[in-house]
Amino acid sequence: MSPTRGRALPECGPADRAPRTAGPADGGTAVPAGLPLTAAQAELWHVQARDPRSPALNTAAYREIHGPLDPVLFAEALHRTVGEADALRMRITVGPDGLRQRPIALEPPGHGFPLCAADLRGDGDARATALAWMRSDLERPFDLGTGPLFAHGLFRTGDAHWLWYRRVHGAVLDTHGHALVDRRVAEVYTALASGADPGPSPFGRLTDLVAKDTAYRTSAVHDRDRAYWRRKLAGFTGTPPAGATEDAGPAGAPIRLRHTAHLDAAATTRLRELAAAVRGSWTGLLLAAQALHLCRGGRTGDVVLGLPMTGRTCPAALRVPGTVANVLPLRLTIGEDTTFAELVRQADLGIREARRHQRRRRAGIRRDLGLPDGGRSLAGPLVHVVPREDGITFAGAPTTLHPLASGAPDDLVVTFRDADGGGLRIDHDAAPAVDAHRQDLAGLLARLADRDPHLPLAAEGEHARALAEFNDTATALPPTTLIGPAEARAARTPGATALIADGERLTYAELNARANRLAHHLASLGVRPGTFAGIALPRSAELVVAVLAVLKAGGAYFLAEAGFLAEAGGQAGPYEGIAPVCVLTSGASAPPDITAPVVDLSAVDLSGLPATDPGRPLTPHHPAYAVRSGGRALVVPQSAADNRLRWLQGRYGLTADDRFLPADFHDSPADLLWPLREGAALVLGGPEPDAAVRAHGVTVAALGPGPLDRLLADPAPTRLRHVLTHGTPPGPAAADRLRALLHHHYEPAGAAGAACHTYGPGETDVALRPGWNARLHVLDATLAPCPPGVTGELCVAGAVLATGWPGRPARTAARFTADPYGPPGTRMYRTGEAARRREDGGVELLGDVL
Repeated sequence: MSPTRGRALPECGPADRAPRTAGPADGGTAVPAGLPLTAAQAELWHVQARDPRSPALNTAAYREIHGPLDPVLFAEALHRTVGEADALRMRITVGPDGLRQRPIALEPPGHGFPLCAADLRGDGDARATALAWMRSDLERPFDLGTGPLFAHGLFRTGDAHWLWYRRVHGAVLDTHGHALVDRRVAEVYTALASGADPGPSPFGRLTDLVAKDTAYRTSAVHDRDRAYWRRKLAGFTGTPPAGATEDAGPAGAPIRLRHTAHLDAAATTRLRELAAAVRGSWTGLLLAAQALHLCRGGRTGDVVLGLPMTGRTCPAALRVPGTVANVLPLRLTIGEDTTFAELVRQADLGIREARRHQRRRRAGIRRDLGLPDGGRSLAGPLVHVVPREDGITFAGAPTTLHPLASGAPDDLVVTFRDADGGGLRIDHDAAPAVDAHRQDLAGLLARLADRDPHLPLAAEGEHARALAEFNDTATALPPTTLIGPAEARAARTPGATALIADGERLTYAELNARANRLAHHLASLGVRPGTFAGIALPRSAELVVAVLAVLKAGGAYFLAEAGFLAEAGGQAGPYEGIAPVCVLTSGASAPPDITAPVVDLSAVDLSGLPATDPGRPLTPHHPAYAVRSGGRALVVPQSAADNRLRWLQGRYGLTADDRFLPADFHDSPADLLWPLREGAALVLGGPEPDAAVRAHGVTVAALGPGPLDRLLADPAPTRLRHVLTHGTPPGPAAADRLRALLHHHYEPAGAAGAACHTYGPGETDVALRPGWNARLHVLDATLAPCPPGVTGELCVAGAVLATGWPGRPARTAARFTADPYGPPGTRMYRTGEAARRREDGGVELLGDVL
């Protein structure tokens, strides 16, 4: 085989010297030639026939064996079990008599039996090598007409550690059949290891299973089941397909993509206690939760899930490995007043009824409902709740099963199973083009575990909508810092105008060279990633050079002011805990109480220093700057600041023809980097920014309330195309009087680039929408989501958050709490501001402090 991901795959050899006994596979149990297919097999054959080269119907798993194992005895046990299981010795052909499964001859291990064995103990990462081999093998399709329709691997990854891999076509064994075969292999191995006779096969005959399946289709039971499903689904017109319908087939589809989430052990225990408290089953609870999760958008009505059934209704059928499993629709109804306890009860009753009528095939139900192929689906995702496995051991060595592929033709399969080490594992197996709807399913389960199950679910549905629709802001961004794109831009456009300030113009090359010389000097003083430098300079070209220089050296900056290190009366100052390496000043610009080392830019000679970009081990996780919040310094990381500038660029698209006028640097200290990263010109006006708009042909401006009012009072035309505001929202006439788009930005200190609102004609209300990679929650005092129109606290989550207050861990922990609605380990910032969500998803600030 070819290497996978740079790692050589194992060369496979025989697992044994020769079988010690012949076993039934050598002709012990005869199977009639030309056996018909079960209805389930026929359905899967037709799916595979649409693309014989697709591996999408492969089922696969590996079983980890924790203990010693004799590979010779294992190979013999596997060979014997295959001989006992009629279904594993079949191929499927098409002839004059239609579809038939016919027996094939299988050679013993080491002589053609499909078992790959390899000792990987000499490999640097034996487990990774084995898994790479499995992933490669999993992509190999079976030839249904030739067989065999299974393949195995046995890999030794440690002195007492083995991985047993199996790949089987879904038309040969269903999930129940796999469990029978796995257990029998372990039983036979255990007997052989002790020198005992494994005894007669516990399996029933495939001929009996096929006969029962054929007889059912013309029986009165079939007619009763058909009538039941017609009544149960009366008026049902199908669900919108996730991609293709459940009968559409592979059509070149690869193995489903798997995404895995986990719920921790403590929350899982609370969920099990919740199931007991509402007198429901574990399966019913998880199916009810999945149905609730699909009600994204707070909608009510019917939710239909795919419910897997064994298709075996008598003890004899339960002993036969084969494929008769079925997937049936579980129809649940969620109303305005439905509680979770009621939804669990619905699920349990639906499961119980479906079990009594489980042999009516899904394809037949579709025909009865008049659902055409390629149209609406009979059910949403197939939801499989795997029961706890009774311990399968090999001569006392315990095992752990690791599923790899379900082999189901459904576009989306959601599987719940116990996680290794406790907790709950949630696997989403989805076709590549299908939205797996997996966002926050684990979070929903965690919330349900702590929620009163007798309260209406409406609020939960509304918040699901907020997460999936209104907070759908995920945007993939490169892992860059604030300064990197600015340096790259200077290299690309050195002659373009970068800065207009103090009556002078600097090109990108000139500004970059000045900042580089100062950066080299600051680095020699100890400014590096993780350190801070204060900047006590007026709004000027010198200020821009200083900010760039600190960032180029790898440091973070803050804008210093009088009292920045000590407050009156000996109280701690706002930048307590930062301990700046130095403070940059110029002549008389220095605050009088500075105790840190001072770098006077008017006196320092930088002429002999390099004008080239300095190197720095800076990452997106390092601090970028600090702002004053609540009287203390709040640190903002490079990642949050970079995310904000990329969001601004995505919204407003600065070009080389633009001139940008920033607002007060104390409010948005990173804004001056935005135009310098995009090839535009940065304009620093004097004390009257509104005058600078006209004087310098500004096209994009960030203005506070005063400058905006003065700009509106002057009817003279401008080149403005975008105006960004902050703080107090503009008055009702602003949007109509400006010949530019007006955008109000909401940026609390703890969240850079949190949200904004773009005014429409005549619009006066501000309805905030989150920025890139930001989420807005409106929560009550218990951190439960507030329904639309209900006042709560606005909380901001996502990649926009500040790091916290240095030296103030209690305050940081109180305001930056765990996000109960985000991925594990994420935080949210509690703004303390009152807000409410509108029906359209916008968030209105109410101006109150909670």
